[in-house]
Amino acid sequence: KLGATSPATRQGLCSRSVTMVMGLPPKRQRTLADEAKQGGLWTALRRNPTGMALLGLYGMISLAFGVQVIVTTSLAAEFWEHRMTTITSTFNVVKLAMGVVFAGPYGRFGDRYGNRIACAILALFSTAPFAALLIVGLTERGLWAACGANLLQGFAGLTMAGAPCLFSLLHEVVLPGDFAVMTAIACVSLGCVSIIGTFACTAIQSRGGEVAVIWFGFAIGVLSTVGLAVLPQRKLGAAEGADTSAAEPGDTDRPEEGKEANAQDVPGGGGGATPCASLSSAYFAAAHPLLLRLCVIAMLLCFSEAIATDVMNQFVLECLGWLGAAVDLQTRAKLLFHLTLALQLALAIGCLFLSWVSTRHSTYSVLVWTSVLAAVMLMWPPMMVLMQQLWDAFVVAVCVAVSMCAMPATAAVVPLVSPPGQVGEAMGAMGSFKCMSFLVGNLICVFGVPLLQQSGVDNPLWLVFPLCSVCALCAVPLTIGLRRKACAFGQEDKA
Repeated sequence: KLGATSPATRQGLCSRSVTMVMGLPPKRQRTLADEAKQGGLWTALRRNPTGMALLGLYGMISLAFGVQVIVTTSLAAEFWEHRMTTITSTFNVVKLAMGVVFAGPYGRFGDRYGNRIACAILALFSTAPFAALLIVGLTERGLWAACGANLLQGFAGLTMAGAPCLFSLLHEVVLPGDFAVMTAIACVSLGCVSIIGTFACTAIQSRGGEVAVIWFGFAIGVLSTVGLAVLPQRKLGAAEGADTSAAEPGDTDRPEEGKEANAQDVPGGGGGATPCASLSSAYFAAAHPLLLRLCVIAMLLCFSEAIATDVMNQFVLECLGWLGAAVDLQTRAKLLFHLTLALQLALAIGCLFLSWVSTRHSTYSVLVWTSVLAAVMLMWPPMMVLMQQLWDAFVVAVCVAVSMCAMPATAAVVPLVSPPGQVGEAMGAMGSFKCMSFLVGNLICVFGVPLLQQSGVDNPLWLVFPLCSVCALCAVPLTIGLRRKACAFGQEDKA
């Protein structure tokens, strides 16, 4: 056992272990807890330069998406006026419905032709709305064209929780055992880039106007596409037949990557594709019980995240009495801007702490405790009904941001419960379930919130947060059961 050796000896053994395992194809690599403890967080970042480069490109894609939202929101306020929320919500529903249908097949496409190609296509999709605006112009027709082009991202299952193909590519380029750390760092990268991008867009818009912002977003999309196209791939071959006996077994209570599918063969299973794309993700997940359980966990957590983020701004403004003509537009916009920055910063710090925890605890344990934390954090926002203070608005934003830290933990578990060589499709299947939860959350906000407002309850939106907390709480026993079943499979493999 590595725990019986000195720290220096343990680090040397782990380094040699990673060197041996690095040359193996993904389906034969170990992703065990002990392999994530080789020198801590900073060491994990230093030994994954390609992974860090990918995270930078991931941040650029997210920035392009954020710039597109800023531009289209501004144009929608000008051309669609009171129809703005209805039309944009309709586009979001269509995009999420596309993710439900196509996220799984898109992940299978990445497994077959390369996740780097799948990610490059997604980056190319992110440039389409800017290209539409540059070609058609800043008119209402251009706005419709840009929103229609934005639907292309639905093929990859892109949501605020990320794109499955990007996590699949990250799993391919990082060292075995560092994936859990790097998924959390990915969210840190997104938060930091979003904060920097928000200030950059504000500065560019003040000097060059909307057209300059559009060119900025288009350039970011093109650069990310080129960067993904030239991203170095991990070389296999020479070490493919290497002896793995030198690799330390580590935490044998958890299954190795790809073992899950072998341990739970089902009649007619095997995760093959179905003729109907709309059933492909559900069929693939159902053929692998641990993956299906993880997809349900992600769905519950995403559902609570979607509703909480959708209603947070309106809930805060209602508690402060800042809706309508109570305060001027500039004051209200300034508060919303600061709340967005507070949420992004809290999410970045929370995910940074999560990455540090991932170097010291198993991936399953991290998922259990982040689910518990999400349920606890979402209990605080209703307190603002009693304490209608400005400082409490920022506390609400921080609580919602911390509850979102559970999503990287779900992505980190996917390689441990996916069949050999099908991590991309497994990521896509979970992305499909996430899109389904975001879709249901948006529909609840569109149809359920007006019913709450007609109920006669004073500031009724506080009722949404207990619902979100209950959903996150329902995920806790599922995460505990997932850890137990995974440990049972690990014991069977050990025997």
